Amino acid sequence: MLTLTRTDNGKSITMQVNDLLLLSLDENPTTGFQWALDGGGGDLVELQSSEYVPAGESKVGGGGQRVLTFKAQRAGIGQLKLKLWREWQGEPSIVERFTVTLQVRE
Repeated sequence: MLTLTRTDNGKSITMQVNDLLLLSLDENPTTGFQWALDGGGGDLVELQSSEYVPAGESKVGGGGQRVLTFKAQRAGIGQLKLKLWREWQGEPSIVERFTVTLQVRE
């Protein structure tokens, strides 16, 4: 399993078909901002799960991690894009983007 964090933004990643990719990004849903796919990864990867994990010290209003797990579906090259936004406010509410270029091999 490949694990990525915010520091991997903009990087190129190589993986094999059926490999799992775990992406962990800072998130504080009490602010209304949540990570969401932004054009996805085409059909190269499929989202398997998305879970919010509170920080160890569960303070009211405290942040945590959005943990997304993807599975490589087919060989090819493409981008996995996410955005941190308030969905109900639309595109103008985007405060951060995360993008990695994926190269999936057989």
